[in-house]
Amino acid sequence: MEVTIALAQYPITAHQSLEDWKNHTATWIADAVSQGAQILTFPEYGSMELTSLFSQEVRDDLKLQIGHLQEFLPFFIETFQSFAQQYNCVIVAPSFPVALTDKIVNRCFVFTQTDYSYQDKHFMTRFEDESWGISSSDGILRLFETSFGTFGVQICFDIEFPLGGHLLAEAGAQFILVPSCTETLKGATRVHIGARARAMEQQIYTGVSQTVGNALWS
Repeated sequence: MEVTIALAQYPITAHQSLEDWKNHTATWIADAVSQGAQILTFPEYGSMELTSLFSQEVRDDLKLQIGHLQEFLPFFIETFQSFAQQYNCVIVAPSFPVALTDKIVNRCFVFTQTDYSYQDKHFMTRFEDESWGISSSDGILRLFETSFGTFGVQICFDIEFPLGGHLLAEAGAQFILVPSCTETLKGATRVHIGARARAMEQQIYTGVSQTVGNALWS
């Protein structure tokens, strides 16, 4: 089975309104689909561009940002679900810091034409753990079975450890998608090397969607 995958190399962009963000996202999706993409992958923490809609006080406080972002989560989910239906594609949305009852997780939603599921990040970077208060997942690895193929998601740091890739391939994943966000080229390089290593070990494809550039407004 052949599948065409779009991997966004994505600059975090400031927006003026939710509608502006939605139109901006639609442009990326329409462009990918027009080139034949069936599965579209956005980067880790791409949702953080929504913080551009907050006051400077909130923009300057990482922990305040997470609390305020929760009000946008229903609209975020509704938007990507509608795009998956409209464009008849699968979308690995930019990961979102989701506040649960007892902790905050880095959650990557995967939208098909009919519903959605998610994968939470397992391994936290020191920044996520010590400075931002993001916690590890529930330990569950999910396999996403779609009409365009079966795949797993390993979020950024997760792809640098062999076990997740091994378990996903053993369970039947045909490829692994890797949403990633790093603040340096060194970090990005580690993610890409990890993705290549998992591909070699498991003899499956891996693909990285990366944030690029600097968000000078944040």
